[in-house]
Amino acid sequence: MRLLTRRTTLATTIATRILVIQFRMIGDVLLNTPVVRALRQHYPQSYLAYCTEPIPAQVLRGNPWLDDVLIQPRPATWRQQLAMITRVRQQRFDLVVDLMGNPRSALLTLLSGARHRLAFARFPRSLCYNHLVARQPEMVDYTVLERLRLLAPLGIHTTDTALDMVYSDEVGAEVAAFLQVHGVTPDDLLICVDPTSYVPTREWPGPYFSQLVDLLHQRLGARVCLLWGPGEAAKVQAIAAAATSQPLLHPPWELAHIAALLDRADLFVGNDSAPKHIAVSQGTPTLSITGAQNPVNWVAPEAQHQAVFAGLPCQPCFQRHCGPPLNIACLRTLSVDTVFDAVQGLKPWVPKWK
Repeated sequence: MRLLTRRTTLATTIATRILVIQFRMIGDVLLNTPVVRALRQHYPQSYLAYCTEPIPAQVLRGNPWLDDVLIQPRPATWRQQLAMITRVRQQRFDLVVDLMGNPRSALLTLLSGARHRLAFARFPRSLCYNHLVARQPEMVDYTVLERLRLLAPLGIHTTDTALDMVYSDEVGAEVAAFLQVHGVTPDDLLICVDPTSYVPTREWPGPYFSQLVDLLHQRLGARVCLLWGPGEAAKVQAIAAAATSQPLLHPPWELAHIAALLDRADLFVGNDSAPKHIAVSQGTPTLSITGAQNPVNWVAPEAQHQAVFAGLPCQPCFQRHCGPPLNIACLRTLSVDTVFDAVQGLKPWVPKWK
């Protein structure tokens, strides 16, 4: 890895006030928690804050490594952005680590007043920073390892990729009550299935999920709960209605409840989206149904986290849309039986599997 560090070295820097920036998305903010932990361990006496948007901020509630979370509205008016710049300048950060690197985060970093501004190199945004790390031409590792490499100029070299997300006892009790009401006992095999994605090339067809839910119930005796978030209720209700096994649908919960549910679950199966990463944070085995993404980048490296994909020559393409003639063939040709077989491959990591 090539370091593009300007002006001064960071390895001997004593940072007493540090800001990490990642406005969105939910999964990205959660995947950055190992960076937060590494900074805290390297600078144990520092004041450490994180700037993000309201929904992703939910994954940082109770994070033991952070002193504060600065929340910028989405969408943010120019007045709100100016207010955040003013707030950040008033806090007099020594070091800003911009993990997002988009125009808004680059501008906030530049105007922060911080002496040290660290980010991955990406011209022309690189002009906003004075410490840069070159990205690998093709990311060949788990994304968390790539994010941790950004800290190399600070003298931080770690491969600890564990994700941090906590929930309160109250939230855990609410989830337990929901499961009890629906007759799910601690002895039941509970599988959470996420059939949603905001990216078309990462979303396995809904009818396939309906069939998979029935197979999980009929062949494994599993109780299945479908996961969903804002704006996804109608889609998930249609998937549940098409299944004969009557999968559970949780209430309109916040992300902490999803974490508590996935902590209770024995297995996660679903698209490559934020709930998969939340499951990883809770130590729950996962199976990622993968389309355009490279599973090496987005699947945690431990053996209990696996991916299933069609293996077409065009994979991975990293595209968000796929029109004619392929029309997302990588997901349409991935059969229900193939995914179910991949589920069965996770049996060694699911103690309650009968």
